[in-house]
Amino acid sequence: MDITRNILHTMKRIAFLTPYKHLPNFKKNVESKYKCSDLSDLTELEQKYSIQTSDYLFSAPNYQKFQITDDFIKNTKISMVVSPSTGTNHIDVSIPVISIKNDKVLENIWSTAEHNLYLMLSLPRNTENIVELHEKTLGILGYGRLGKMIEHICKPIFKNVYTSDINYTDSQFFNETDFLSINVDLRDENIGMVDSKYISKFQKEIYIVNTSRGEIINELDILTLIDEDKIKGYATDVIQNEHSVKTSILLSIKNNKIIITPHVGGTALESQEKAYTRVIEKIN
Repeated sequence: MDITRNILHTMKRIAFLTPYKHLPNFKKNVESKYKCSDLSDLTELEQKYSIQTSDYLFSAPNYQKFQITDDFIKNTKISMVVSPSTGTNHIDVSIPVISIKNDKVLENIWSTAEHNLYLMLSLPRNTENIVELHEKTLGILGYGRLGKMIEHICKPIFKNVYTSDINYTDSQFFNETDFLSINVDLRDENIGMVDSKYISKFQKEIYIVNTSRGEIINELDILTLIDEDKIKGYATDVIQNEHSVKTSILLSIKNNKIIITPHVGGTALESQEKAYTRVIEKIN
């Protein structure tokens, strides 16, 4: 009994701002190694108060409604923020941040790529301009891990699939694309890159799907080009200012040419199990 009590006393504490108990394998594993607190149902203020004695903070962007800053963790024991994600724009702290960016586990996580396809299939039907994808060309902007997965899924569906790196684009990409899939990393040089100037390069009116980050897009330009029928429809799983008190302009618009899902691309249960498990492994 004393040994058990001593082990429990020395276990590190993880405060989960993200729900995790719906993942049975992960729950069993993490609770065997750490003292865990599920704070996901609390308000931001209640969470800030409740993390005082925790060692690590666990936060996924899919669930986070505010940005974690140094002020949020001030006067706590938190020494590290852990995120089962590739993007960490929901975190802005001076302590270490662990994520799964560039981790090999991503090679077996298909959730976002599949959500990308769901948005492609939904967009023409939502706009009441139903077309056969079998007759259309898909252009993928960003040929990294996610871009390659989308290419693999979509090649049997579309007539053609073209890919574009940020620094190089073949003329066919702009001449023939009907559906544009945005899958680039969020870096300073990519902020606002998909704007009216970029979209003017396309010879056709296009549908756009974004499962990257909202900051990649100039949202005001998107709305203008939808009104001008240069963009047939815009479907996105991400918006600007997703984790701040500001709001995206897209949220104030009611238009059947716009589909917004609440950053659920990566939330397939199997994908969460893999990502959550891997990022906890990386703590040590």
